[in-house]
Amino acid sequence: MRIKNINGTVHGGILFYVCDEAIGRYVKKIGRIGAAADANIHYYHPVRIGQTVTAVLQERKVGKKLGIFLVEARDEEGKLLADSLFTVAFLDR
Repeated sequence: MRIKNINGTVHGGILFYVCDEAIGRYVKKIGRIGAAADANIHYYHPVRIGQTVTAVLQERKVGKKLGIFLVEARDEEGKLLADSLFTVAFLDR
């Protein structure tokens, strides 16, 4: 898999994958089964190859059938690289 884009930085799809993976792991951690029903992402700064990215997740609303989550991707210094809003459809109830 190629992670570098034509500008020599990490492809935005890889950063989106990091955010999506954070959602999947969080949903499992809270004991639910779900899948992303909708998602969008906003990019603010490029990610350099080899740079550490941390996903910070916040619940916006969690109901019986849907959950809304905000994921922020940050660098080592805490600078916001991207944020994404996910709607998760819960499949377990």
